[in-house]
Amino acid sequence: MKKTLLFISLLICLVAGNCIVSSKNTVKSESNSFLIYEKKEPDNATIALRALNRKKAKEGRTTTLEQKRVDIEKQIIKTPSNIKTKRDKIAGIQVEWLIPDGSPKNKVVFYVHGGGWSRGGLIYSRNLGTILARETGFKVLTLQYRLSPENPFPAALNDVEKVYNYLVKNYGSNTKISIVGDSAGGNLMFSLLNRLKNTNDKFPTAVVGVSPATDLTRDSQLFSSDSDSIHAIDKGKDINIIDQYVGKHDRKNPLISPLYGDLKGLPPMLIHVGGREDLIDDILAYASKANSQGVNVKCKIWRGMFHDFQLMDNASNISKQANKEIAQFLKQHLGN
Repeated sequence: MKKTLLFISLLICLVAGNCIVSSKNTVKSESNSFLIYEKKEPDNATIALRALNRKKAKEGRTTTLEQKRVDIEKQIIKTPSNIKTKRDKIAGIQVEWLIPDGSPKNKVVFYVHGGGWSRGGLIYSRNLGTILARETGFKVLTLQYRLSPENPFPAALNDVEKVYNYLVKNYGSNTKISIVGDSAGGNLMFSLLNRLKNTNDKFPTAVVGVSPATDLTRDSQLFSSDSDSIHAIDKGKDINIIDQYVGKHDRKNPLISPLYGDLKGLPPMLIHVGGREDLIDDILAYASKANSQGVNVKCKIWRGMFHDFQLMDNASNISKQANKEIAQFLKQHLGN
């Protein structure tokens, strides 16, 4: 309820041209705010894509997890010839490099894929991974972290941490590393930041959260939404992916629900959320808390857009625009 009221307040401020940017209700102009609203209306192609996305989400209720795992690995974005792929293994974890021709050696984008902690792998990661490599010109590293329910929390987080620590240790002090995570991958990325803070390890230079899941408690939209795109409630052939992942652990553990962590001192971050995002309240609550605790955060609401719409780069001009803005942010912090 509190997050819903926060969301309404933020939107009212945006409409008025101002925005609440701290817990003390200090008001700044939108141009200086951490929260930005994209006023451009989605084009007809994007609206059609949104309808198709809803249809597929509804159909997903009748699909088993095994079939979902097969379907998600069907590549959407073609990797161009000027981006080479290279498989490797880090600390026993399967990884893949996406290396654009002429990419600098001292800049790395570490991409953590989504899929509800239960689906997705290296082929699926090529979708947004290819887009990031294409738009930034930087090397992108993806990973096959262990999936739930076979490997519940903290298996996936441990895998992400191992690969990140390898990058920090083996690529020298002059290498700038950023992390991009979408959906469940955004959850793992923000959870990793909380763990790095606890261990006093090196933060990435900057991070990007695309439709990140920030709250896995039963008060979150994962449980309150009745949308077909949210799969936290048993329905049809679906399993409760959240309960399967969390198990008996405390849901307010900041390594599970990053929203409940101490966010002071975290690196610069960009967060993208669709205006029709099922998790919009949870995401805005995280961005607001990060801002109030002094984090350099920009959160952009994309009018009329849906969960993980950036993955539809080959079909939506809005998705293309969003990905170019993500690349611009990464270039700004890693250097052109």
